[in-house]
Amino acid sequence: MKKNILFLLFLIPFYAFSQSNREVIQQYLTTPSAKSIISNRDFNDWVIQSEGGTTTSGIQNCYVIQRYQGIEIFRAVSNFSLKNTKVIDVQKRIVDNVSQKVNATNPTLLATDALVKAYFHLGITTNTTFSVLDKLGSHKFRISNGTGTEEPVIGTLVYHQAKDNKLVLAWDFTIHTPVHDHLWSVRIDALNGKLLEKNDLVVSCSFHQEQAFSVTKKSQIENLGATPKQIYTGPSSFVPGGAYRVIPFNFESPSHGPFQLISNPSDAKASPFGWHDINGQVGADYTITRGNNVWAKDDFKAANIDDGASPDGGVELIFDFPYGGTSVAASSYINAANTNLFYMNNVMHDVWYQYGFDEASGNFQENNYDRGGKAGDYVNAEAQDGSTAVPPSLNNANFSSPVDGNRARMQMFLWNRGPEIKPLIINSPSSLAGNYVATQNSFSPGRIDLPIAPQFLQSDLVLYLDSSGGTSEACVTPSNKTALNGKIVILRRGSCNFVTKVKSAQNAGAIAVIVVNNVEGNLSMSGADAGITIPAISVNNTIGEDIINQMTTAPVNVKIQTQSTPFVNADGDFDNGIIAHEYGHGISIRLTGGSNNSSCLNNTDQMGEGWSDWFALMMQLKPGDFGGAKRGIGTFVSSQSPAGLGIRNYVYSTDRANNPMTYAFTNNFQSFDVNGVEETSVHGVGSVWATMLWDLTWAYINKYGYDNNKYSGTGGNNKLMRIVLDGIKLQPCSPTFVDARNAILAADQAITGGKDYCMIWEVFAARGLGVNATAGSTNVGNDQTEDFTRPSTGPNCSLTVVDVNNPNVMSIFPNPSNGNITVRINNYSGTVDMKVVDILGREVYSITKEDFNNEKMFNLNQLTPGIYIMDIKGEGLNYTEKIIIK
Repeated sequence: MKKNILFLLFLIPFYAFSQSNREVIQQYLTTPSAKSIISNRDFNDWVIQSEGGTTTSGIQNCYVIQRYQGIEIFRAVSNFSLKNTKVIDVQKRIVDNVSQKVNATNPTLLATDALVKAYFHLGITTNTTFSVLDKLGSHKFRISNGTGTEEPVIGTLVYHQAKDNKLVLAWDFTIHTPVHDHLWSVRIDALNGKLLEKNDLVVSCSFHQEQAFSVTKKSQIENLGATPKQIYTGPSSFVPGGAYRVIPFNFESPSHGPFQLISNPSDAKASPFGWHDINGQVGADYTITRGNNVWAKDDFKAANIDDGASPDGGVELIFDFPYGGTSVAASSYINAANTNLFYMNNVMHDVWYQYGFDEASGNFQENNYDRGGKAGDYVNAEAQDGSTAVPPSLNNANFSSPVDGNRARMQMFLWNRGPEIKPLIINSPSSLAGNYVATQNSFSPGRIDLPIAPQFLQSDLVLYLDSSGGTSEACVTPSNKTALNGKIVILRRGSCNFVTKVKSAQNAGAIAVIVVNNVEGNLSMSGADAGITIPAISVNNTIGEDIINQMTTAPVNVKIQTQSTPFVNADGDFDNGIIAHEYGHGISIRLTGGSNNSSCLNNTDQMGEGWSDWFALMMQLKPGDFGGAKRGIGTFVSSQSPAGLGIRNYVYSTDRANNPMTYAFTNNFQSFDVNGVEETSVHGVGSVWATMLWDLTWAYINKYGYDNNKYSGTGGNNKLMRIVLDGIKLQPCSPTFVDARNAILAADQAITGGKDYCMIWEVFAARGLGVNATAGSTNVGNDQTEDFTRPSTGPNCSLTVVDVNNPNVMSIFPNPSNGNITVRINNYSGTVDMKVVDILGREVYSITKEDFNNEKMFNLNQLTPGIYIMDIKGEGLNYTEKIIIK
């Protein structure tokens, strides 16, 4: 079971001006406080994996990986937070009884032999043998990839944590697939070559809605209290150079606001030499959409190589290109798409830099300007990715983020979710007469626009009869070719691709095609055939079969005609919300578990999708917004109005009538694949987390106001942006909702001294993430338990009876004790008065105005064995407990 493992530890300072972080941690591990939670037997072999991630409050996070005989235990990454040469925070992911769990210490398979097994399991073919290029450590190798891709394979000998709690010796590989559609992290048994686990580090956001069920009460609607002007506010200090016609970052899409020509949008702190620099000297190094933070280019064929075209702004860096809208071919406005993609990636880099996603924390930059971290890892942002591939890439976006120093990749796709249209008009018979919903195809090439009124196509329908099989699927030549000539032809889905069906009917003389779905729901037809010259639409199974049945008794006369400009595609490159969402994956991946580990957000109930939605929402806050409003994600690419539902089950809103989700909803996003393996929808789980963060956002805005300056403002939104990023840095590897909540509380404690402790608890508890909420197992998706208990402990609150009886809030241990007793009061920082009296009421020990920071050990060795009463008082604190000295 997962436990509340957020420990804010008060320790005596270590007076050593030149101590390394390793020395500080090692010395801490010898203290009684550390020994009470960490066994030296299990944690005597460890190494700091990364030590960036300094928070805005000055806490440096050291991400320590546990080893056994020099071999790393995969994902056993604990976060030791240091300040002023002392450990002040530990979030552990330590495996106990290691020696009893390991199955071997020496591999049977060499790294290259295991890589052959990995490629087999992943379905990757190669005609060359693998060779070790470099030895990166005693158990780590750089290996040729055998596929011709630029990136080598990284192989590391590790212990894999199996579900039966065994530690299996394994080879861990990081593998780029040939077209970069996957970045696999895979573990292969080092003894027998079996596949133990695989995780795709390409976070693919196949945006769709998952079902969940729950109800709760309506909450109060908040309002900014500002005039409803929608204002674009850029950085307070910028680097001269560059103008970009784009959708301003605080507008989600062309549906939400107009394009503007924005000049000098780069921030001087985050991008000191502008957006087109890489050498750290004044003057642009590129005049295309390329620079230190991102290279935006097209990738029509999903080739994922560096030959995609980027628009050129000339020496004046003027990127002013027209956008043709959703009714023209997307390739006609690729320059505008790349410009917006370049702009939004850079804005995300610059804004979140202010809150701690900087070089030392593993951000994405080609040149780190000597400010820490590893360089060489700008974002490859690919516009209209795979739009001319066969089949085309549609209705998606993704982001891959390997470890610091390795380039990230963002792929933005076209979307074919057009607005609902009724181009199918049945004239007769009267029993079917009316206008019906139908879906236009997305063939590319091969899409022929429907006739726009007053133009139309009309005829009696003819059913395509296959020359064999007794079917009507148009995968073979027709037996009724003569009857099809000059007619609108209806046929069924199945057995072959859509362009084959349409081409078969066209070759028989058809003037248009209607394809009937063979399952319930609407049908989206994709494919490519430049030889198609007639329009083709699809209808759902119900209306399609009704039409075919009617045709057996009487002719069905139809007209195909649309009343509006035809929809071709929506381009994700203009959806700033989706771009921010994807970039947000890079932030949460690099900050969780440290920038040298990309595998800390692969657990079942992690919140990566939730942080990403929240990043998008925070970027688009404007004066006049209010918490109770409906905020959908992806309404533009879904061809919905800005007030639409978007691509989640619920809109984001503090109004429970609009969004009823609570922590228990996370148990409702499970399904089973074809092999019976349980899967959890990370998008559904993430939406619950984003709901909680959105509530917290409005709690902060209500208390501190809203500041439209996203870069350096002082409003409640700015305060929370800082706290959330610090919280991501403070949380452990494979975090749960409980871990992330506790990390936010810890960040507030570190930044403000716990000023908003009560408010944070109130918000989380209201959505079911209260004191007694439990997260269950990290790799089981439906074992969470919600709780609405609200604690009130902290420097600005009073400790209640419920709280002091709850070990998650307050505990004294060990009890009984040999004399050294530790008092822990989670998230309490201040001074305390403490006294101990015997059973006759005589005071035997006292201390006043003692500095206290969440936990402290008291030495009571001088007391004789017996029963005593310990009394602790502080601001809002009055607690008494019986203790036993042995």
